[in-house]
Formats: sequence, structure tokens, C-alpha cells
Amino acid sequence: MMIKKISNVSTTLIVNTYECFYYGDNQDISDCEINISKKYNSENLLKISRNISKTIQTEILNESSHNFDPFGDSGSLLIQADLNLYNSATLHLKESHITFHTYIEDILDNFAIVRLEYHISSCSDSNVYNSLKDIILLSEENFFPDLVAIDYIRRGAKYGNNPDDIIYDTNNLNFNEYPMYHISSITPSMNTSHHTLLLDNEFMLNKFQKNNSFFQSDMVPVLKKFLISSYSNHKIDCKSSNLKSS
Repeated sequence: MMIKKISNVSTTLIVNTYECFYYGDNQDISDCEINISKKYNSENLLKISRNISKTIQTEILNESSHNFDPFGDSGSLLIQADLNLYNSATLHLKESHITFHTYIEDILDNFAIVRLEYHISSCSDSNVYNSLKDIILLSEENFFPDLVAIDYIRRGAKYGNNPDDIIYDTNNLNFNEYPMYHISSITPSMNTSHHTLLLDNEFMLNKFQKNNSFFQSDMVPVLKKFLISSYSNHKIDCKSSNLKSS
């Protein structure tokens, strides 16, 4: 039986993080692989996914994961909105999901680059942008991703007491929570937006030199230029490190 006053609104956040692992000319890439496996394994990523579910106030119904050889992890969580959070005036469709996938490439000399892709689709009233903290700040050592590309999509409609009373609430990214990044945004409509987060020069340099003393400061603009040209819809001014919309 169809329930009246149902809200079919859903919000989706597609997050792609890119983290580079450096190894010198005379170093073995196996050291990078060990560090990558410690951070980007299905157990850690499932833990992050469970934290995301709590953050956006949903309940996990089922979860699964798979490890690929030689590298790669995928996982999926079926979630539902916590209906106890809502009053009886408006009900929400419950079906939602969280998925993650990891990929690795070594096209840039002396770097192994890991892409972590998250899809977070929620019918909860919670701001899906809040899940970024669980993804970006997943490292206790402040080893943040070097570049983060975010796509936000809102679909469906939420109604008040009648069909003409459409509630246009939107979620927003709180820039102040990520001072380690230069952030650029494009908002084609109130239902879609794209953000690029590029790690600050100082944070990037400190991160690499902490892991590898052979990393030189003049490699930062080279790496940033590669990241922007390969993985973002924005262009970079290498002299100022400012982002520009394309």
C-alpha cells in the first residue's frame, strides 16, 4: 500500500581521493606497497564505511567486500535511514547504500598513486558532506590525500503539507573544516555541485619528507600539475598554487 506524504529525496556524494606514495630512483616500490596495504585494505575501509553510516544516521542492513590480486579492494554496505529520527508527518524511502573501490597506478615516475572511490547514497536527512571527515581524515598521522574530487547530486523532492509546498533544503561543504586544502567549487545547479580539494604545499611536502627523506621540495609543483591535469576539472597556476575553474 502506498503511503501518502512520502519523501523520495536522496542525496549522493561521489568522492575520489588520490594519494601518492613516493619511492626514489634507488628504492624498491615494495616499500610503497607495504604502506599502501596498511592503509588501503578492506578491513580499514569497511571500518570507515561503518563510521560513515553512523555519521549520516543510517542503519547497516548488509555488508560485503572483496580483495583483488595483486591490489584492489571493493566493498558495499546496504543501509537504511533511521526512521526513529523523523516525525510522523513525513516518511522517507529507506533504501540507501555505501560502496568503495580502490585502484592503483604508477604512470608517474617514482610514484604509486592510489585512488579511493566512495559512493554514498542516502535518504537520511543528515548532511552527506559530513561523511568526508571519515574519508579524508582517516589517517591518524595526518597523511591526507593529495587531491580530492567530490561530486554532489540531489534527486527527488521533499514536500510539506501539500504538493505545492516543496522544501528546497540543500547540503553544503564546510570549507573551514579542511584548512589543509585549497578548495575550488563549481555549482551548476542547486541539485549538483563539484569540489576539488588540493593539499597545501607545506602539508604535502611535510607528508612526503616524513616518509622519505629523498623527496625534494621542487617535486611538489610537478606532482600538483600532474594531479590537476589528470584527475580534476580545474586548472592550476603552478607559481601560486591557486586553483582556477575551467
